[in-house]
Amino acid sequence: MEASSVYYENLKGLRAAFIGDSLFGGHGIGKENSWIALLSDKYEMISENCGSNGCTLSACEGGARPIVSRLSDITLEDPELIVVEGGRNDYNKAAALGVIGDDISTFRGALSKVIESLRERFPKATVVCVTFWGVGQRENAIGLPTSAYTDAMKDVCENMGVPCIDATDPQTTLVDMRDPEFRREFCWVPGDVCHLNVEGMKRVMPFFERELAKILSK
Repeated sequence: MEASSVYYENLKGLRAAFIGDSLFGGHGIGKENSWIALLSDKYEMISENCGSNGCTLSACEGGARPIVSRLSDITLEDPELIVVEGGRNDYNKAAALGVIGDDISTFRGALSKVIESLRERFPKATVVCVTFWGVGQRENAIGLPTSAYTDAMKDVCENMGVPCIDATDPQTTLVDMRDPEFRREFCWVPGDVCHLNVEGMKRVMPFFERELAKILSK
């Protein structure tokens, strides 16, 4: 699938920072081939990609370079847009879900702290969250399916008034990690249920392009 021929004027020249895990970091293909890079090139954005492979959002036990503890990675001055993605590795590490305002070792506690901190540091920026893909319902070590973490992100965002892009529906994203044929064509390796290859990034870019333009038009 070719990149969208639609052009959204409200994305042109944006100053935008992106922070997340390997879904932003371009695992296996490099950040230069991520959908973020494709979007930034198309709209001549001044952007910063702070994706880091394997990182958790929370500071849970066993978590790696948690997003909640590395917001200083964002060095772009006066961003107009900040996009936060995470949760898949929190599921992998069996992070407790917690509640809003909870300890940052819990998923909801960490995400609410991330949002609060970004709002304080960048009061003029629009903060947007992004869930990870829908990848099935196998339970982790504490009995939680992947959907518990994507639902928790959506819940925190709703309660804190933050737009959340739900990337779990393959009908809207055109990313179907449950489909072996999709994975063979669009994933880094056929057995991978997380990481898109270059063609996969091209396929999903129009979804994020459309969703971000919609959010920024409000």
